[in-house]
Amino acid sequence: MNLKRLNIFIIVWVFGFQLALAQTPNIKLGFGISHLYDLYEGPLELSGTTGNVSYDIVDIDLKGMNGTYTQFDVGLSVLSEVELNNLMSMRLSLTNGSLTSQFDNQYAKTNLNLVNVGFRRYLKPRVFRRKIQAYPFFEIGLGITQFDAERYFIKDEGLFSETNGIAFSNTVTTGCLFTLSRKVSFDFSPNFIINHSDAIDGYSNKGSDIMMQTSIGLLFNLN
Repeated sequence: MNLKRLNIFIIVWVFGFQLALAQTPNIKLGFGISHLYDLYEGPLELSGTTGNVSYDIVDIDLKGMNGTYTQFDVGLSVLSEVELNNLMSMRLSLTNGSLTSQFDNQYAKTNLNLVNVGFRRYLKPRVFRRKIQAYPFFEIGLGITQFDAERYFIKDEGLFSETNGIAFSNTVTTGCLFTLSRKVSFDFSPNFIINHSDAIDGYSNKGSDIMMQTSIGLLFNLN
């Protein structure tokens, strides 16, 4: 619980501090669509003891778009960006979507809600010109992933396990913003999400779940 409170405090403090630094920030609102993909991290070797008997087992990791029980998973987002200056901004995204994954004899279905606050740094100053301009950027962020997952056996489609809960996450993003006019812009970005829980794919274990969110967003300047 202390870790949860600390992460929430960091998110709120960083966002509030950057807003305070921006005397007259430009605010953008918009929406986006993204492809959600469960990355494969490899098997996890585990050991346990029952009575006087010790044993080793291997927990398989599932991955996206890897069989008949997976699909092209999509998420829909609400986006907000606060420009601090012509090189930096704070970005807030709220995403709802689903995630399917499969490997060996198991598959999983997960419903997700992703909340992320990121600090974005552009590699060149944003200066409006009448023609379309491209501004590459990188971004790091903190977030929360709310999940509700079920894992099944492929052979008989029997339920193996269920998980649900909230996990904190870290994100690393690179991408490019394209300005169409003073009021309209869009961006494209692959986003690596490290969820600090191994239960996202329906089975709770030690470790983390890593996923990728490839997004296209359309933003409108409110100023």
